[in-house]
Amino acid sequence: MHGNEFLAGYSAKLIEYGLAVTYLILFVGFWRFVHGGAKAAQAKVAKAAELPRAVTAGWFQVPADVALHPGHTWARLEEDGTVAVGLDDLGHRMIGAMDAVELPAPGSRVEQGARAVTLEAGGKHVGLLSPVDGEVVATNPAARDGAAPYGEGWLFKVRPTKWARNAAQLFSGEAAREWVEEQGRRLTMRLAPEMALAPAMHDGGAPLPGMARELDAEHWDDIAREFFRTQE
Repeated sequence: MHGNEFLAGYSAKLIEYGLAVTYLILFVGFWRFVHGGAKAAQAKVAKAAELPRAVTAGWFQVPADVALHPGHTWARLEEDGTVAVGLDDLGHRMIGAMDAVELPAPGSRVEQGARAVTLEAGGKHVGLLSPVDGEVVATNPAARDGAAPYGEGWLFKVRPTKWARNAAQLFSGEAAREWVEEQGRRLTMRLAPEMALAPAMHDGGAPLPGMARELDAEHWDDIAREFFRTQE
């Protein structure tokens, strides 16, 4: 009798022990699943947040002697005292090959922050703001052929009237590089959520060169107003 009671008690304890082990295994598995899923979700969020930075890092070059205007034009003081003006690297990537360029006439005057140039690409237009005040002394119609933005791609040259004051309103040096990289990230974030804009993006999320040709007129006009700071 005592032996049977002992066996019964022993079996009960084995069952309790088995249930406890099973519960522990299930709990550990559930804990790993929940926390692993949370970490995976956090990792995805962090990766998504870093994507624009990774996409645009090192994209844009800004020569040391070039200053950038918030409307994505640049200015460079030349050896003869004139100032060359052009479209910056990001602007070139957005517009791509140009179908037409309307430049200010030699002898005319331009003002910092006022429209001076109109570009056409893929049937879409964008106005560019002058980064300086001055009298136009030369223009470069060949810029429409896609020459290097900071080299042969200059648009016009002026004899400046307020160069020191104008230059103080522009981005230069490290500030220029940081600003244009941030603009690139901003553009990537601006485009990425819009499925309709997918044709304008690389697989990695980077805007395609000449994205103006890929966007419908409404979306392009919105982006042009935001980044080039002009109104049609």
